[in-house]
Amino acid sequence: MSTARSALDYVRILAALLGHGWTADSCGHSDLALLNSPLMSLEIAVSSPVRSSSPVSVSVSVTHALVWPRRSDQHRVTGTISDPQAVADSIRTTGLPAWTTLLAELRVRTDRTRGVLRAFMTTAEQLAGPEAQVSYGSVPGVADLRWPGGRATIHADDEGRVRIVHLDLSDLSTSAFAEVLHAVCGTKHRTPSASTIAS
Repeated sequence: MSTARSALDYVRILAALLGHGWTADSCGHSDLALLNSPLMSLEIAVSSPVRSSSPVSVSVSVTHALVWPRRSDQHRVTGTISDPQAVADSIRTTGLPAWTTLLAELRVRTDRTRGVLRAFMTTAEQLAGPEAQVSYGSVPGVADLRWPGGRATIHADDEGRVRIVHLDLSDLSTSAFAEVLHAVCGTKHRTPSASTIAS
């Protein structure tokens, strides 16, 4: 078997070794490519320039559909580019069980985050009045609340905590409402200075 010249070449070899349902996709870089299965997507990183002894690292690909905690202990499979069979075997025997467990945990956390955020935003929207509008970001756990006197960006983390990460007040008379939002979040609020009030 010839040595792969890029991460994509290598991922094509891995996909063939892993069998039905596995495919290779380019990331637009010679040192990074995706190995996809029906259940998950894996990132394959190789050192550059690619040589037969180049190390290979395989990790589950971060998807923005899920809430990812800040952690450095996510399972990785490692090997060398000259031995794709060993890497494929490690993916099958140790990687897939670990990544399947991780993704299941993240789906539970994501559902909890969405539920906590929606409950909070429902209350906040009612408090803000009939002209208030709520929009949810493409990343779970992020939402915007707009009302005639201002705008707040709200984050919920994977443990269900809610906080205000950005607050604009176009009308100082709505600062009392901002205080209520912070009280519900359990965070402290400082009344913005005139320079932070939107014109």
